[in-house]
Amino acid sequence: MKHLALLVASLSLLSLSGAVRMRIVGGREARAHSRPYIVSLQFRGQHFCGGSLIQPNWVLTAAHCMEEIPVGVIRVVLGAHNLNNPDNFVQILNIEESFQHPEYNSNTFQNDINLLKLNSSATINPFVRNISLPRPNSDVFPGTACSVAGWGTVSDFGRLPPALMETDVNVISRAVCNVYWRQAISDTMLCAASPGTRNKGFCSGDSGGPLVCENRVEGLVSFSGFRCGNPITPDVYTRVSSFLPWINQVIRRA
Repeated sequence: MKHLALLVASLSLLSLSGAVRMRIVGGREARAHSRPYIVSLQFRGQHFCGGSLIQPNWVLTAAHCMEEIPVGVIRVVLGAHNLNNPDNFVQILNIEESFQHPEYNSNTFQNDINLLKLNSSATINPFVRNISLPRPNSDVFPGTACSVAGWGTVSDFGRLPPALMETDVNVISRAVCNVYWRQAISDTMLCAASPGTRNKGFCSGDSGGPLVCENRVEGLVSFSGFRCGNPITPDVYTRVSSFLPWINQVIRRA
């Protein structure tokens, strides 16, 4: 648990002024097994990051999730809903190899994306199923309604919920997002917020989880402001469509 505590502490540091590494607030408990693609990454039985199953033996997550813990001690939990009371639909796999984007920058969160090759293929069924990747060269228009889910804390420095939580968010333009983030947002990122709503978005432990728009994983939870879900500092995601060539190359060569 000491190692896990150090990980949580490290995820609260970021060189971007006023930002923390991720970490759902203002949401609701998801319907059990309604997101069969979502993954819980765990260390010593404790959830620390999310991910998405994109092929039976491949998981997509954030690069910053994989910085602190050796892949050999991480377990990949699929088909889960209540982590404290797992049911018979849960599948647990290990990681064969981790592929961090070669240009990932831990100071700016550029290229915050990581592929995990599992040690065997998941059994695809109604409770464990991969999610579609974005269309090539696609972008998500401002105003698009999306959703984000995870087992992260439900308030700033709050408790971890036992069951998967979800909330709705709207994509905002990079130009608007850059007003808040002082030009730190690049074309390889997406921003989302819930204008007029306080404390609605992702929080600690949601890192690497999917931003889902029209049943595709368009973003990965990357970083946010010190207050979880605060519309004054929009949540920032890795834009998955920007990395399709890299994703396809890694999977093809592995």
